[in-house]
This record gives sequence, C-alpha cells and structure tokens, in this order.
Amino acid sequence: MKGKVLEYDDQIDSGLIEDQRGAQFKFEASQWSGSPPIETGTVVNFRPKGSKKGPVAAQIVPVETTASTA
Repeated sequence: MKGKVLEYDDQIDSGLIEDQRGAQFKFEASQWSGSPPIETGTVVNFRPKGSKKGPVAAQIVPVETTASTA
C-alpha cells in the first residue's frame, strides 16, 4: 500500500502514515527499511496490519522520487 509520512518523533521512534484514502497508521522506526532518514512528507510503500491499539504500518519502504527541485 502507498502512503505518506504525516509525522515522526525521533525521541520516541514512532510516527504516523496516511494512505491514499486518508486512513492513518501508526508505525515504529523498527519497521522502516531504507537508508534515507524518516522525514515528514516522505512517500512510502507499507503493509497495513491490525493490532490491539489500532491499525499499524509494517515493512515500510521509502519510494524513490525522480522529481527535482529547481
């Protein structure tokens, strides 16, 4: 599933991802697979999962963008 990092707090190593439909998924930094640092606005692919605390994101991989900034 594709989504975007809405927020990330490096002090507690967790954040929030929103998918293309607007659903939100909590995540922990341990689920991040990739070399770029976790930043707000990063487009990602992830696997949605259910938990006792609600929907969470797992196996998060940042999507490389080819857009250039001018």
